[in-house]
Amino acid sequence: MRVRNLIISVFGALALVAVPAIPVAAAATNTSGNNSGNGLRISPIRTDIVIEPGTTKTVTVTVQDVSPNSMTVQAVINDFVASNDESGSPRLLLNNQTAPSHSLKKLTGTLPNFSLQPNEQKDVTVTITVPKGYPGGGYYGAVRFVPAGTNPENTVSLSASVASLILVTIPGNYHEALSIASFDIEQSGHIHSVFSKPNGLVAAVRFQNSGDVQEQPFGKVLVKKGDKVISSAELNNSDPRANVLPDSIRKFTVPLKGIGSFGKYTVEANLGYASGQLLTAKTTFYVIPSALILGVIIAILAIILLVVVIPRIVRRHDQSVLRRASRR
Repeated sequence: MRVRNLIISVFGALALVAVPAIPVAAAATNTSGNNSGNGLRISPIRTDIVIEPGTTKTVTVTVQDVSPNSMTVQAVINDFVASNDESGSPRLLLNNQTAPSHSLKKLTGTLPNFSLQPNEQKDVTVTITVPKGYPGGGYYGAVRFVPAGTNPENTVSLSASVASLILVTIPGNYHEALSIASFDIEQSGHIHSVFSKPNGLVAAVRFQNSGDVQEQPFGKVLVKKGDKVISSAELNNSDPRANVLPDSIRKFTVPLKGIGSFGKYTVEANLGYASGQLLTAKTTFYVIPSALILGVIIAILAIILLVVVIPRIVRRHDQSVLRRASRR
């Protein structure tokens, strides 16, 4: 009985050590927005603009009615902050809220309603005025378009209305501070350092912006096996590049290519932001097939049986024989 319990305990301990190293597959959830809600289409989706203190600039947004019906359109400006899921998606501030330190709404006026016929398009001008001496940094908001007569404050997501994002940079004495919060290898959203399969591996870089202005990180992610570079990929190379808003963390993922079915790999990130600020990160991971892991477990169990369990059984058998012999 004791021998059986020992074998069970050893196998259980090995299982606990081995299982965390094999990632559990999970379905990835993707989200996407659109710019044609409520039968409207807008252009551009995003505008990045620099405005000096003491000056005024305008942003033109084109709105088109793509529905078969005419409508009266209401334009509303909302501030937004980064969502809590680190995706970079905007989270609107409704009910006349303004952002405490990066409000675009404070720099704009109200916009009049306007009518659209089917397939008609109109240009809407958003005027942005920056007073003299205004603090430098990043200011941003969303210009949304909804059918007049609806309550825009009940529209809690950009996908439920049509919006054009405006991100303003005001030159001045502002602080730039972007850092790498973490650099990991993921598979199906799970972080590990040992993987049983090379499929779907991504490098996940989480940037933290502790500064006063939105930043657009960029650069290369290299995959090495030993000293040999087997693949490279660009991070945040869309046009325009995605932003990391102040007081937020945003995660970027880069698919890893050229990964084989077995081996040790090193991933290096050589990144930059602003005008010449550099960021670097490095991590290592292993790809070990499940069959190999199982073989190692079996080999370890065999060694334990040969070195620990069987000698104990033999000793106990010998002691039992000696005790029986001494009683005769």
